[in-house]
Amino acid sequence: MSAQPAAAADAAVVPGWRHRQVIYESGHVRLEYSGPEPARGDPVLVVFPPVDYPFDPALPGWGARSLAKRGIAHICVCHAAEDWHQYPDFFDAMAAARAFVGPGVQIGTYGYSMGGYGAFLGARTLGAVRAVAVSPQVSIDPAVVPFERRYDAQWAAMDGWRHDLAAQMDGAREYMLLYDPLHGKDRRHEALFPKPAQYRRVPIHGSGHAAIQTFVDMGLQEVFFDLLRGRTGRQAFRRAYRGKRAGSFRYVRKMGTRLHQRGHPMAARFLELAQDGGFQRLLRKWRPYHDT
Repeated sequence: MSAQPAAAADAAVVPGWRHRQVIYESGHVRLEYSGPEPARGDPVLVVFPPVDYPFDPALPGWGARSLAKRGIAHICVCHAAEDWHQYPDFFDAMAAARAFVGPGVQIGTYGYSMGGYGAFLGARTLGAVRAVAVSPQVSIDPAVVPFERRYDAQWAAMDGWRHDLAAQMDGAREYMLLYDPLHGKDRRHEALFPKPAQYRRVPIHGSGHAAIQTFVDMGLQEVFFDLLRGRTGRQAFRRAYRGKRAGSFRYVRKMGTRLHQRGHPMAARFLELAQDGGFQRLLRKWRPYHDT
């Protein structure tokens, strides 16, 4: 897809917006703003993509279409390398974003996986009121996270770790970290994050690392976007998650498999949930546990 059709599609969603205006660019990062004239003072969400999102000017930034559909002004952070934003001008880019939107505009940050790390790292320089990180890594440096082997190739291509996350996270803004405590690596990363005064842990059991896809599977998109906007809080989001999870294939598979493998009495309840949901693959897998 070329840049022109992508821009036109976004413009059709929100007429009158600026679309994909480049506000900062270097060899490491490109920032693209989409939204109304900044002078209006609309809140802006700065969005950080996961590690493997393409650095391709022909593509809109990660999440851009979903945000435009909901009328959320946003700045997409487009990274050139899979390096957890350990490039020298990261904070210059964040300062440029803050200057572009103006001092009176409310900013939030949001990212998934590597992007979650970026959302926390950039929040202070951006003057964000809240930062939302979904399934983030605190580092990929083996000296810091010896249990982490998913990103060995990325670490091998890097020249070390440049930024101090603890020095950037302060008590002046809210940090929400959404993660699945049943996912071993993500749980261990969460334990290592700095915990300033407004740090908020948001457990989402059974979502796995691909939590955002689980939200989509559950039909929680609008509740999640309200969380990003600050229109709803973390407890309300957790209640919505708990209310929807019994009908989610991903949740039922994750939790049910764990309980069946452990011979837990609640495993029978997850067999019922699989029956109610018509999850035939899970039924074939779990029925032998219940044969007598």
